[in-house]
Amino acid sequence: MLPDYFAFVSAVIVSLGGSYYLYETLSGKAQPNRVTWLLWGLLPAIIFVAQRAQGVEGLSWVTFAAGATPFLIVLASFVNKKAYWKTQRRDYIVMTAALSGIGLWAITDNPNLAIVFSIAADFFAGLPTLLKSIKHPESESWVAFAISACGFAIGVLAIQTYTFENIAFVGYLFCMEAVLAFFASRKRQVAARS
Repeated sequence: MLPDYFAFVSAVIVSLGGSYYLYETLSGKAQPNRVTWLLWGLLPAIIFVAQRAQGVEGLSWVTFAAGATPFLIVLASFVNKKAYWKTQRRDYIVMTAALSGIGLWAITDNPNLAIVFSIAADFFAGLPTLLKSIKHPESESWVAFAISACGFAIGVLAIQTYTFENIAFVGYLFCMEAVLAFFASRKRQVAARS
């Protein structure tokens, strides 16, 4: 177990991963799915509020950092036309599922249920990017996802009390970022086969 202040180190590293993806978006190397990234900004904001309502201190800032950069990435995708990934019908279906998760959170006053619904919503929001990283890994930044995964791993190691509200979302984000980094890192192999 790392000291509690490592939660802030984790937040900084997660922000660096997001900043690297932002850089790759601005340069046209990464092509973000706008639905995913918009929801990836919104959902951590909800979980941040739920965590703070339950008294989660340092670790809540890791969640906050997870949501800050995605909004900038969405804006950057409008700046560079090469950084746009065409939205498909499937994206709107998963967006509806994600927004349903947010709606379920809104009708409950239980913060842990809010976290569960937000994790489900985040998964549905990330599904288009996950599928895109499998089918078109060249359109993603494996480095950005790997940096963020390292940041979330440090966040998990900095947890002082293993409770659901402390570990659930950060643990989920570590898993999601690691999987995205793995699939996006295959771009060289896919390009070599083509």
